[in-house]
Amino acid sequence: MKRSFIYILIALVCCIACDDNTGTLGNSITPGADSIDIKTRTYYATTRSLAVDSVLGKTGKVYLGRFTDPETDAIFEADFIAQFNCAEGGNVFPPADSIKGDSAVRTELRLFFTSFFGDSINTMGAEVYQLQETLQEGETYYTNIDPTQYYDPAGPIASKVYTAIDYTLEDSELEDSEHYANVCIPLPNEIGNEMIKLYRSNPEFFENATNFIQNVCPGYYVKSTHGDGTVLYIDQVSLNIHFQDQRTDSIYVTQFVGSEEVLQTNRFSNQQVSHLVADSSCTYLKTPAGIFTEVTLPVDDIMAEGDSINSAKIIFTRYNNPTDTRYQFGTPQTLLMVRKGEMSAFFEKNKLTDNISSYYTTYNGIYNRYEYSNIARLIVHCYNERMSWLQENADKTEADYEAVHPEWNKVVLVPVTTIIDSNNNIVNFRHDLSLNSTRLVGGNDKIEIKVISSSFKAE
Repeated sequence: MKRSFIYILIALVCCIACDDNTGTLGNSITPGADSIDIKTRTYYATTRSLAVDSVLGKTGKVYLGRFTDPETDAIFEADFIAQFNCAEGGNVFPPADSIKGDSAVRTELRLFFTSFFGDSINTMGAEVYQLQETLQEGETYYTNIDPTQYYDPAGPIASKVYTAIDYTLEDSELEDSEHYANVCIPLPNEIGNEMIKLYRSNPEFFENATNFIQNVCPGYYVKSTHGDGTVLYIDQVSLNIHFQDQRTDSIYVTQFVGSEEVLQTNRFSNQQVSHLVADSSCTYLKTPAGIFTEVTLPVDDIMAEGDSINSAKIIFTRYNNPTDTRYQFGTPQTLLMVRKGEMSAFFEKNKLTDNISSYYTTYNGIYNRYEYSNIARLIVHCYNERMSWLQENADKTEADYEAVHPEWNKVVLVPVTTIIDSNNNIVNFRHDLSLNSTRLVGGNDKIEIKVISSSFKAE
């Protein structure tokens, strides 16, 4: 009985000692003479449209066609240069006695695509030119590339009139879930014959992609020639050599495929955007190469208080498209924010966002906007970078710094696509090369930045 009484007494003392009032918990870990002052302020960034004549052209997807932009009345034109891979090891064609006549029966380019922009029955035209100079691995090629430096423009080796949907096929084939839409461009069969001949005399030319490109097939330029209203988004370009089996007369094919391992680059022409850039009632995002939005951040205003910047939120609201046309441009879905002076290097060096100099966000269709929830580290980084420079150059002023670094507080909004690995991690950002266009609140209307800062204050 006495032991039970002791247990009850201990429990009672514990209950009296415990207090569920945590109102002073935060202050208990700060100096007694100080308390934290939390401030919420609004600052304003300025924006403008930035004309971009080209972007990095290397890609796994290529584009072909023409479309008249209803916003600018300018003709957007897309064509491409493609090189081809060769299977490692050189086992390309069967032995000579297995191929009837040891020659090709058909040589062709096939352009496979799963999507396109515009009209499915528009009559379009393309020409194929064989390259005389190869694209060089390690070089950077932009979408304003001049193809005439790589091929002889005197005449094409093939041409093709096509529509996005091939209505010469049976409905059953078009509706088949395994049907892969494509444009087939027959090439001179001498190309296939010469390739088989080279394989017999110099099999080492086919041991890898480098040997193949340098000695057998430097690649092709596929040029859009006529038609308006359709742009193909091509997933794969294939060079096919068909041959006949000596014993069965069955037709077989050897494929050389354009891929990530070899160079493919797009050429885009998208002029006459100057009047959109001059429109100060908003800013534009226009892809694949047209207009980005430049943002000037109020770094000095935000840092003037000397407080610690906890968060800085900025939102870019999208205007709905007022253009009433049959084929509406898409809305960019992923938007990169990157310091203006680092934009080219970001893509050329295959960088990922670091949440200091670069961020990304996705389009919020419910609220019709792009939101960056916290760019505080970017603002502090810009400020500290300038302060470090001034400390190293004690005889210089802030004006001197800005004369040398005029883009120190500027970022650019760039529509991008993401490459995802098997674990759903982003492993690469690339320019969005599809036909997208949107307007953002900005220009004459400044953009709010909501900043939460903190400081210690003496009591």
